[in-house]
Amino acid sequence: MKNHGYFSLISLGCPKNRVDSEKILAALMAEGFEHTQEQELAQIIVINTCAFIQPAVEESIATILDSSAVNPDAYLIVAGCMPLRYGESLKDLLPEVDLFLRPYQLGMISDIIGKPALRRPATPSSSYSKPGIYLPDSTNPANLLKTSEIRADSGFIVCPGGDNRVLSTPGYAYLRISDGCNHGCKFCAIPLIRGRLKSETMDDLVREASGLVDFGVKEIVLIAQDLTSYGRDLGMKNGLIQLLEKLELISGIEWVRLMYLYPSGITPELIHMIRDSDKILPYVDVPIQHISENVLRSMGRPWRDLEIRKMIESFRSQIPEIAIRTTLMVGFPTETEDDFTMLTDFVRQSELDHVGVFSYFQEEGSPAEKLGDPIPTKIKNARARKLRSMHATFIKKKMKKRVGSIETAIVEGFSEQTELLLQGRIWDQAPDIDGKLYITDGEASVGEIVKVLITETNGVDIFGEIKRSENQSVG
Repeated sequence: MKNHGYFSLISLGCPKNRVDSEKILAALMAEGFEHTQEQELAQIIVINTCAFIQPAVEESIATILDSSAVNPDAYLIVAGCMPLRYGESLKDLLPEVDLFLRPYQLGMISDIIGKPALRRPATPSSSYSKPGIYLPDSTNPANLLKTSEIRADSGFIVCPGGDNRVLSTPGYAYLRISDGCNHGCKFCAIPLIRGRLKSETMDDLVREASGLVDFGVKEIVLIAQDLTSYGRDLGMKNGLIQLLEKLELISGIEWVRLMYLYPSGITPELIHMIRDSDKILPYVDVPIQHISENVLRSMGRPWRDLEIRKMIESFRSQIPEIAIRTTLMVGFPTETEDDFTMLTDFVRQSELDHVGVFSYFQEEGSPAEKLGDPIPTKIKNARARKLRSMHATFIKKKMKKRVGSIETAIVEGFSEQTELLLQGRIWDQAPDIDGKLYITDGEASVGEIVKVLITETNGVDIFGEIKRSENQSVG
């Protein structure tokens, strides 16, 4: 296929945005455009934006302005959550942008890039070849590991809704099972931005997962605003469990990771399924936000202190090896010093494996906007630092106990820092957020799942050596 020019793509925000970015990659590459990370060479620049909280909006705007300054002659497309959230008002705010594209309008890209002005020839010729899923180069996929940068060559998979998608992650892939949210958390703008729950059909998801596996993906990471709500809008009961049962039947899937389980949607049946599965990792992401009943009530979160503690105990009693991740929010308008003390006590007592801490941002249009923002930023930041420091102290001690153990890990390629080391993740490290594994000895291919002897730890990062039996080989 003739190369019509170059395009550059920056993907901001969450993994759900990355899935949309992979669809944008497919649309542009199908028309003969070649991807480049050098924006000054691009005829088209696409910024897939995040607008979840104000800092994300500010990052998106800064990225747009920087990209326009680097290459003012490029056709600049802004996609994602910013166009969804702010609509037509962006035209006056960002006159540098040629096209604002909402996620459900991704199919328009083929029409837009057909314009003669965008058909400027470039060399070398495109590396596009045949349909499939792009699998990262096993020699050096290091550039793929940067969250805000996307690199891809060729190959497509058909996604739900008929869109094509190009895989941009090494050895693993995100499977977005739904979009939008029906929950009424007062601090959250997601229903305002993404709308109500919209689940993909189970047949489409199974087809997509099978296609990913056909091209070497070993780990499927399930993502949504809330996995436990999957299928409710389609009239399904226990939709997530039904989907997991079907994914377990797909030969080639070795790991299934569950990201974002709404606490009130976690049932004994789901816990038992994780416990009894050979493929579903004993790893759960359950954002609780707070432990104080006062704060939870004002947040509109439908659970309380005792329910959260019982849930954690249920996971640990049923699955002793379980790794639990959560996110916590400090500085919500109704949070008092006593509320924060309850939260610090909980973090100290619960000894959770992974904790993300965020300061509250007053989001325009969210139900909590009317509560104002009475807690000074200085206090919010101090509270966040205290929680992070407490958890870091606990993790440092816990991680050191892992030295000398042999763990299962997935290999992602060469390290971002040096090609003298391989990089990957232990089973209880989710992509991008839970630290990394640096492999100091041994050979492996991208996407391979191996046994690793842990030799050293540094904060949340791990160093180790690949251990193989005598009859094992690379591949």
